[in-house]
Amino acid sequence: MTENENLILQGLQIGIDRLAFEIAKQRQEAESRGRYDDLPEWLDLEQVVALKRGLCATKKRGGDELTMGGASLNTYRQKLFLQPCCGLNYKMVGGRRCWCKEDVIAWLAITDEGLKAYAEKYGVKLPDIYIERSA
Repeated sequence: MTENENLILQGLQIGIDRLAFEIAKQRQEAESRGRYDDLPEWLDLEQVVALKRGLCATKKRGGDELTMGGASLNTYRQKLFLQPCCGLNYKMVGGRRCWCKEDVIAWLAITDEGLKAYAEKYGVKLPDIYIERSA
């Protein structure tokens, strides 16, 4: 094979790898959407925090008891930038701040590492300590 043919094959392989990654990502997103089909259209802070903490549940070492992960409800109440849509895009439903199901599903996938990009999407500036975590 010539050097030119090798370069073409490498370029094709890179394209195939990118396509495979994108397909896997879309499949995972589709599975996540299916998992949340039974959620109500609007969810308040207590509900979304319970969902987020449930996703972080881990088994205690040496036992069968599950512990909840993630931040506490009070942390989410005090730090609006940790809420869905960084505390924005909510509607008042029954006197409570609620977010639509689609926004909540997207927020559930956000970790500290992705928080900076998520906040930028909503035009919210994070405190420095969270920017460092999100680097």
